[in-house]
Amino acid sequence: MNVNLTPVINTICDNEHLIEYDYNAKEDQIFLTKALKTKIFALLDDNELIKTAVRQVLELKASDIVIIKTDGIFIKIFDETSRRQVAKEEKNTIANRYNGISEDELKSFYNDFFSKEENGDFFYTVAKEFVRTYFLEQQIDNETYEKNVFSYIQAIITNKLLATLDDNSDFFNGFSGYIFRIKFKEVFGYIAKLILQEIARSNPYMNQFLKYYSLNIIVIGEEKYKVPVLEAESGLKWNVISILSIVKIYVKIETSIKTLKQDMAEIDDELFEMQIGDLSPIEYHSLLFKEKAALEHKIAKGMVKTSKYMDSLQLAKEDNDKAILTDKIRNMKKEIQEIRDQKAQLISIMPKKNILTKYSELEKELITTIRLLKAEEVILDKNKVAYQSIKSALVKALTSKKQKL
Repeated sequence: MNVNLTPVINTICDNEHLIEYDYNAKEDQIFLTKALKTKIFALLDDNELIKTAVRQVLELKASDIVIIKTDGIFIKIFDETSRRQVAKEEKNTIANRYNGISEDELKSFYNDFFSKEENGDFFYTVAKEFVRTYFLEQQIDNETYEKNVFSYIQAIITNKLLATLDDNSDFFNGFSGYIFRIKFKEVFGYIAKLILQEIARSNPYMNQFLKYYSLNIIVIGEEKYKVPVLEAESGLKWNVISILSIVKIYVKIETSIKTLKQDMAEIDDELFEMQIGDLSPIEYHSLLFKEKAALEHKIAKGMVKTSKYMDSLQLAKEDNDKAILTDKIRNMKKEIQEIRDQKAQLISIMPKKNILTKYSELEKELITTIRLLKAEEVILDKNKVAYQSIKSALVKALTSKKQKL
């Protein structure tokens, strides 16, 4: 599909005052403001074509990075000449940790862009994809895990960066290594949590995978190896049996708490939607009921007055007195009717019985949910120390390798 990029290119050129060069006081960063981004997207709603237009206008190299953000368009000038070429014999060594890119450059990109942009669940989704792909689908063995776990995770990070940010494999291969290193514990914390969820579901593969860490010594060929153990900082050693009883309770309660919190939020939303102004339907009904009672009191007083006037009219002898009383009766009846109309109007806007019943039931349900939530939180808290001990021991084992004896 051939798309004419000229209008987009002209818009960028005509609005150079909306381009921030040396963005964040960095010569290698450029930022197209939200105002300019809005003008561009009004002409063309295609991220990749817009990136092409931006590259043409700013005469960017293929190695430079263009990222479409919610508040603008971010450009990172990547100096390819500064990248150290890694020799073949260094591919699997520390020299290739960041694909030849200096740590300072990666740190700059992380601080100026990525740390501000990541939505909080980036590394959780990385861990989730790793567990789903290599544990639940491929069901790799412990030896494959030990050999490849770090490269598998870094590959997932790289692919996510390329898919969500920009297609620059040289830079993001290096950047994935950098953020994996600084988020190492966080990633494996998520992996451990997901494994323990599977253990709680009695996943036979995961049970077998964890049994490896209880073997202590294994023999491969004629070589003996010491296997990482599930050992807490206190020195307590865990095995699948001891883990299972605690994790089953903890995960069940944790899931229950999550559900209860969701239920609470939904009930709270329903109650909020039923409010009338700042009042609940029950408070609003009570307010109108008092007003209705006041009007009924006025009607009753008016009827008493009318009755007295009518009695006086029957006893009156003078025409003038009769005319005055007749006028008073007419005015009083008119006033009573107006009050009755006000009452009818009030009744028409009073919340119906079914609304009041539903609101009361929701309030009771909310109170019950809160009570259940507090009870579940007490149980969770009792098991928290043991669960955290298991999780920490698992993270330590997952990030260790068997050692030759």
